[in-house]
Amino acid sequence: MSVTYDIKKLCESWWEKVADTTKSEQHRFAERFLALLGWEEAAPIALPGEAARLGTVSYLLRAGSHDSLAAHFVMPGALEPPSNVIERGLDFCETTRSLVDATRFLHVSYAYVTDLFRSYLYDVRAEELILYADSPAQFQQEFGDILARADIERGALEEVRRQPRSATARQLREWGHRWRRALMAESEASEEVAEQAIDRLIVLRYLIEHDILKRAGWRLQKRYQDLTRAASGARPEGCGKRLVALFHDIWFDWKADIFAHAPVIDAVLERDQIAAPLLREFSMLSRAKFTIATVLESFNYGEAAEKARVRMIPEETEERNHLLAKQTLDTIDEMQIAIDLAEEGYRSIFHWFDRLIALYEHLDRAYEARQTHAAHVPRDIDLFAWSAEDAKRPHALSDKCVHAAEKALVVYWTTPRQYRTARLLLYLHLISRYEQGKQRFPRFPQLEKALVERPRILDSDRKQIFGQPPASGDWEVV
Repeated sequence: MSVTYDIKKLCESWWEKVADTTKSEQHRFAERFLALLGWEEAAPIALPGEAARLGTVSYLLRAGSHDSLAAHFVMPGALEPPSNVIERGLDFCETTRSLVDATRFLHVSYAYVTDLFRSYLYDVRAEELILYADSPAQFQQEFGDILARADIERGALEEVRRQPRSATARQLREWGHRWRRALMAESEASEEVAEQAIDRLIVLRYLIEHDILKRAGWRLQKRYQDLTRAASGARPEGCGKRLVALFHDIWFDWKADIFAHAPVIDAVLERDQIAAPLLREFSMLSRAKFTIATVLESFNYGEAAEKARVRMIPEETEERNHLLAKQTLDTIDEMQIAIDLAEEGYRSIFHWFDRLIALYEHLDRAYEARQTHAAHVPRDIDLFAWSAEDAKRPHALSDKCVHAAEKALVVYWTTPRQYRTARLLLYLHLISRYEQGKQRFPRFPQLEKALVERPRILDSDRKQIFGQPPASGDWEVV
């Protein structure tokens, strides 16, 4: 308690004389702050890139075998109150974003940022804000001695309770709702248009975090960084048109229909007074908000039935398992699996898509084995014969993800919300599959072929209503 009390008094004395402070005074107060926490010989560090221009005093704190911490002391006015940042669903203000990025470049696991009044503590690896305080008094309450050398040496930073996924998802949802309302108010766009604009941003961010667009002339991360930097500048003219141009290029070059030219959406996002603040805030969201599990959980709101579809665990069915088990190289191209979102929930999309890919991979191995062990291999390679033989290869085995999405998987949706959610999750899952498989990404499938509006009665409904005829073929007389 005495240490935190001394820190509170130190911070108050800094703010009393802040108008007359010098760089040497900033160093002196920072080192006194660290000394109160047991860091008498903290090593000053120079920051790379844009962070070097922030006028920050930084120190590297190493604690034995545990992860190291970078402590950044900034001048007053550089930090937003953390409570304001959290209230808007964000993880960073512009200063902490730059400093956490610089800390990652230094390969340091934790970053503490303070102006000796407000405080932020980040897990740099996960881009996660794990503790914050709006004032020295709140620092005393929230941080305690968590930054003390003795506590860090025993692993206190690893013991700080992380935010549950449900809370992260709620922040993403509330941020999205807030910006949908803003888009509708600023441009008189419909709710559907505003939702599609936000979905584009989510897919864009997922692509940036899982860069599968590898082709000569394509540098997605660089274009995005230049765009957000322009949006944060003093004169962000043209950033709206640049954002729409980026969406257009992803659609044109990679066939991602979610980014297809749509005049009503483009007209909203081309307006700099909308695009600039939207992009600034979007860059202040942590990558933790853009995992598939978190995005899915962000749809856990509204009516009880829809919330249940978010949490519903896929169930194996004897009929589908039998259908998969009986497939051969001759039948696989025509096989389809249909899932009903209203009854099976959104996770069924991932489950049955992956089951299809696993089946294709199994049959692909069987096909390759059959070719390898062919009875007769001529000495001279006959290119015409080879071409004819390769033409027999099932289409499902050539580009497995494209075939599964365009031919084999049917996702029945009932409401526009189900359609929107399913489409978004399919895009994210496809990106994840291509990245995990380390395979060349040719193009996005036409996902509209997989998403089908549910007819009034499905075959499964008929079976439940009318049942199956007895095995003998005779009907029971009632």
